[in-house]
Amino acid sequence: MKRFGVTTKLFIATAVIFILFYVIVLLCQLLVFPEFYEHRKMNKLERAATALASIYQKDPEAAREPYSKTWLQMHKNEADFALTDFAGNVSINDPFRMRILREDGKVIDVSLSYFVSAYRRDFKRMNIKVGQEVEVRGEFAEGAGSVSTGSVTFYPHYLKKIDGTHPGAFQEIGRIEAGGTESDVVRGKVEKISVPNLSKAGIRLGVLYSAMDEFFPLSTAYTERLKQMEPIEQRWTDPWTGSRNGIIMQPVLSRNGGIEVLFLVTSLQEIKETNSALRLFYGYLGLGGFILIMLLSIFYSRMLTRPLLLLNKRAEEMKHLNFSGGQPVQRKDELGSLSNTLFELSSKLERTLGELNETNARLRREIEQNKELEQLQKDFFANASHELKTPISIVRGFAEGLRDGISAGRQDHYVGVILEESGKMERLVQDMLDLLRLESPTVKLYKSPILLGELTEDMLEKLVYQLREKRLTARVIRDGEREIMADAAKMEQVVMNLMTNAIRHAEEGSTIRIRVSAEGEACVYSIHNQGEALPDAYLKRIWERFFRAEPSRDRKSGGTGLGLAIVRRILELHECEYQVENKDGGVMFTLKFWT
Repeated sequence: MKRFGVTTKLFIATAVIFILFYVIVLLCQLLVFPEFYEHRKMNKLERAATALASIYQKDPEAAREPYSKTWLQMHKNEADFALTDFAGNVSINDPFRMRILREDGKVIDVSLSYFVSAYRRDFKRMNIKVGQEVEVRGEFAEGAGSVSTGSVTFYPHYLKKIDGTHPGAFQEIGRIEAGGTESDVVRGKVEKISVPNLSKAGIRLGVLYSAMDEFFPLSTAYTERLKQMEPIEQRWTDPWTGSRNGIIMQPVLSRNGGIEVLFLVTSLQEIKETNSALRLFYGYLGLGGFILIMLLSIFYSRMLTRPLLLLNKRAEEMKHLNFSGGQPVQRKDELGSLSNTLFELSSKLERTLGELNETNARLRREIEQNKELEQLQKDFFANASHELKTPISIVRGFAEGLRDGISAGRQDHYVGVILEESGKMERLVQDMLDLLRLESPTVKLYKSPILLGELTEDMLEKLVYQLREKRLTARVIRDGEREIMADAAKMEQVVMNLMTNAIRHAEEGSTIRIRVSAEGEACVYSIHNQGEALPDAYLKRIWERFFRAEPSRDRKSGGTGLGLAIVRRILELHECEYQVENKDGGVMFTLKFWT
């Protein structure tokens, strides 16, 4: 990994972002979340207070009935409530109550909240059931007076259970106040009793009453605000337990036109305890989270930078004109698309560069060929001028001698020399024209199947007098000869030039061997004559125009210097392989035709 490379930078950036996000979440959890939680819970309690006040004003019995929809909703919100006056006298309490049917048929609604709060364990052991006879002592709700018709609420401070099957056996809790009146005693059978789960509700009711004791009677400031129908929201800490609570005092209008206070309490202690535990938890979580963030940062940075590094490596290779090798990144996203595009560009550049190199090479060859052609043209004109200069000078000199009457008795000789030299010039010009026609791009070949052995024998019949002059013999060997597709007229010219060249340079009295054989898919034709070997430097130049192996370019041999050049051009048109070599005390020409 390069220092300060893209992988390092991306790793650092990713790690910093993850760590910063983690720190922000941690700070929000530890610092902001408690306030957010309290604010949300108090808003929830405020909405519950508004809803409860509205329900109470429409139907007071709905808020009074245990396990009603309103009561269940308040307990679902973990809130306890009571309806009081400004002095703290409760008219609607928590749903711990009992209904007693007196002997006179009157129904008394007895509140049990005091016993649940002050004598929770003893009250639980009493296990009061419906149908049992009980006696309670206390006082009626303010404004109820003595027992009247209808259902009224009785607030006891003494409770006694009377067992009818065992006279004299009873259980009791509470206290009997001195000076009580008969009207403060209620006795009868239990018609209905409501006692929810004491283990949880009792504690909450204790908090409710502790809070009411703290705030009632209300201060003048609170009383003025409530009379103006303004709700009061407070945070309160229980001095006994140290728990934090939220309190809302919601003013409501009673049916008689007065103002009552709906007192609601909810605990805020849970978030404090939870937040305290979270501080330790986040300490452990922070270490694991930091390790996870490092691993995720490494994985994330490598996941992104690995394709980029591969693409960069590919680009570096392309910079050095290396377009081969490698595979695109196998991904179905923008990086994969970029990789495919880069490799496709690389392939196209490779093909284009190859085509450009081929074009450059072809241009170089054409330039070299043009230079060679230009040089050949110069050499051709120089050689042609040299070849024509001598016979023209001879013809002119002998013609002037005839005109001036020199050696009148030798006129026949002069005429013979002139005719001989003019014949040489004619052959030279004819060879030059033949070579020019063969080098023309419009030259056409009229191919047909021919046998080189038969063609050679026909040419020997035409050269019989030249062979006799040097006492030469020609031997044709045909070994599995095959037909070749060639231009018959031009192949006659090839065989004639090779035969005349062999006769010209063969030793007197020697044998010229011509061999026609099959080698695989090819037909091989060779002519060998005994005589002076060619210097190695001449073996490649012998095919050039006007090149003669004789010293001082001796013209006594009678050649024009264009015969082998014509042969080479015809063989090239037939795509034939050819060579000349010194072999067995002489020179051998070998041609290879593909059938």
